[in-house]
Amino acid sequence: RIRPGLLASMTRQWSTLLQAGVSLVPALQMLQRNATDAALASLLGRVRQDVEDGLPLSQALASHPWQFSPLYLSMVHAGETAGILDAMMERLAATLEKNEALRSRVRSALTYPAVVIVLAAAVLMLMLLYVVPVFADVFNAFGAELPLSTRIVLGLSQTVSDGALWLALCALPFAWWWRRQWQQPAWQSHWQRRTLDWPGIGPLVRTSVVARWAHTLSALLAAGIPLTEALPVAGQASGHPVYERINAHLRRRVAEGGQLSVGMAHTGRFPDMLVQMCATGEDTGTLDAMLGKAAALMTEELDNRVRAVSSLIEPLIIVVLGGAIGVILVAMYLPIFRLGQVF
Repeated sequence: RIRPGLLASMTRQWSTLLQAGVSLVPALQMLQRNATDAALASLLGRVRQDVEDGLPLSQALASHPWQFSPLYLSMVHAGETAGILDAMMERLAATLEKNEALRSRVRSALTYPAVVIVLAAAVLMLMLLYVVPVFADVFNAFGAELPLSTRIVLGLSQTVSDGALWLALCALPFAWWWRRQWQQPAWQSHWQRRTLDWPGIGPLVRTSVVARWAHTLSALLAAGIPLTEALPVAGQASGHPVYERINAHLRRRVAEGGQLSVGMAHTGRFPDMLVQMCATGEDTGTLDAMLGKAAALMTEELDNRVRAVSSLIEPLIIVVLGGAIGVILVAMYLPIFRLGQVF
């Protein structure tokens, strides 16, 4: 796969070339020549060859479904059909950039706590494996009864030391099993559905997914794509299996003559603000514009949530990890302090 950020950057350059009056094949040649990624350059070369052989651009891109999403193909096809490919590529580039920015916000909010927790767990394991056993040898020389907290820490260190090899051996089959399970769509769907209900992380993921869905659907409707055709594409662009199934349900309701906002309200997976703005857009015939405004509001809300979660997680991690390390140190030094009082 081509990284989404790299694809968005390439699309932005492509739209700029088309708007500058460069024809399609020379634009592809320039993009291929200036591509810094070998896989992207090879992909552009194959697309250019297909176009030179007489295929429409949308069909040439459709030959590479792993690289170009249904959103990409739908908007390129709409631009070709209407004769406004340059304007459509500009709109597509903006949509891809917004979607990638939303993904980056969520990743930045989750990466820092994950890295800190992993590093802190590694430090605690090193203390239990190498630091605490040194104190254990000293305490054995005392021959006196140790405090309860010290005995607990020493027992934990002994358990970790004895089970480290078995833990490492069990980690390999567990990692293999986890990877095999993750590759199954049913298991991914179950896991991602549970993630939406997690406190703290769930609202972040839900807001990001819904904002990406609204951005995509707004761009598709503005491109002139019918709502029944745009909904499945927006569901795939959301990147979440729960919302892909919801969009299939919404498409059936709309095809039967129902309103999009009513179907969204029945699912319970969309914010009330988005449902109300969709209802207003349907009544006034400005659904694409209202979806774009709702997506902008949800993006701002996501930024506020990310800042709030970061401000809460950082001190919480420091307190918890500092407390764990402090408990170990106090448990190790407490017998030494008592011995000093005796003498």
